[in-house]
Amino acid sequence: MANTLIKITTNEPILSQKINEKKPMEVFHTYVSNKYQQLNEFFGIEEILSDRAWYYGTLALMFFLPAATYIISELIF
Repeated sequence: MANTLIKITTNEPILSQKINEKKPMEVFHTYVSNKYQQLNEFFGIEEILSDRAWYYGTLALMFFLPAATYIISELIF
């Protein structure tokens, strides 16, 4: 007893499907962009650009000021 999987009754060629391969950088950019949008939505700052500037500016200062203080104190002493 033979198993016949598919029989093609017409003489039309079988067309292969195009595989959509994304470049690694494009995948990374999509992932980061998606997470950025989710983070903005979580904090409620997705609508107005000035809210994002204040939030991320304050966050950057939180890291920059202690780092700058540490580096300057190491250079002085």
